[in-house]
Amino acid sequence: MAGPRTTVEAQAFYRMYHSYADIPDPWDRLRWCRYGLDLLQKEVAAMVGMEEWLYQDLESGAFHRSFTPELADKLAALYGIPVEDILDDYTLFLHRGGGDFLRRYREAKGWNRQQLADHAKVSRTSIRCWESGQKTISQKCFCHLVENLGSDFPSMLRM
Repeated sequence: MAGPRTTVEAQAFYRMYHSYADIPDPWDRLRWCRYGLDLLQKEVAAMVGMEEWLYQDLESGAFHRSFTPELADKLAALYGIPVEDILDDYTLFLHRGGGDFLRRYREAKGWNRQQLADHAKVSRTSIRCWESGQKTISQKCFCHLVENLGSDFPSMLRM
């Protein structure tokens, strides 16, 4: 996996992870794929049409709202991996439609909005605004939903 531009950092990274399957974090998966293609961050950014600083932040674990579903799809296609592999739960939630995903989750449970609100410990108005797209669910609210809805909520994202 070592190319002519492989750095000492890349070599140390490969010693830390023996295979792609060993990598638990999306940002390290991005780095593994980039090193495997012997690309620089600025080259990857240019290839998918994003700012270099944004790609650098992604590889350091800082996801931004400007990391759109389209950019995620382009990165996944460039690296030949499923998009789920490079997104944390919140970013994957946004990629899956945010409020629309929440509505599909509610319907799969057979709940009305009030029942979802009761389980999630939020107002029915919040549920309505999120599902209709009037408001975007913040990362803080997403964490609150995960905490109150249990493990099947984030696991449904990865199906």
